[in-house]
Amino acid sequence: MDTILLETFIEVTHTRNFAKASDKLCISTSTTSARIKQLESLLGVALFERKHHEVCLTPAGERMERHARFILNAWEQAYEDTALGETEKKRLVIAGVPGLWDSFLQDKVNRLYQTQPDLILRLEESTPLRVVEKLDQGLVDIGFVYEQPNIKGLIVKEVASIPMSLVTSQPKQTLEEALGAAYVRVEWGAPFNTQHELAFPQRQLANVRANSGRIALKLILANGGAAYLPDTLVQEHLKAGRLFKVDEAPIIHMKAYAAYRMHNELKGLLEAFLST
Repeated sequence: MDTILLETFIEVTHTRNFAKASDKLCISTSTTSARIKQLESLLGVALFERKHHEVCLTPAGERMERHARFILNAWEQAYEDTALGETEKKRLVIAGVPGLWDSFLQDKVNRLYQTQPDLILRLEESTPLRVVEKLDQGLVDIGFVYEQPNIKGLIVKEVASIPMSLVTSQPKQTLEEALGAAYVRVEWGAPFNTQHELAFPQRQLANVRANSGRIALKLILANGGAAYLPDTLVQEHLKAGRLFKVDEAPIIHMKAYAAYRMHNELKGLLEAFLST
């Protein structure tokens, strides 16, 4: 199968529109349509339900999307592995959930980039589920998550304890005020949720929820409010007087884990990376 058909399929699933997908791919709409029809013909199923202004995935299309992404990722990895085999360069694929990129992973990668200029780096920010799936499929060399993945053949190490503080845009706020209508609930994952529920069993339902610390930070800086955020993410704003810690609020400590395959040929490099 020509991978260009899968690339076109993925773009249409993303835009839900043939014309927009065509613009992104720099091809005509008729070419996009022809590629999708060719892929549907090969599979013997309809992948999209075509409507006037947009297209929707059929159940078969939803199943195909997962496989298409896996095939394209695998092909890219195979291509790079083959090409790099003719050189002395090594490639390292690092994946992590957004909160860990914000809190400490970016700094570690910056140091790696500075000290290993010949290393081919592939860096990904993804959901916990996708990070674990890619570890299991061998599509990433090392993944950083808040919960230990339970996959045979993985080495899992605790690499950080990340303090989360309740910060607010208003000085001298009480805990009750900070957890009021302007509180932004950041979805840091199950371990955070458990500690949060124990600390605040009677809290009101948050009007705003976000799955990214950066989104919550920008929101409260622009509009006011409060959120639990990693100390490293808010440090400069605390110093500048743009944000303030809520003294009554407990600090929630989150553990971060790194996972990589036991027989990864880059094991030495990975262990050196973790030790920095």
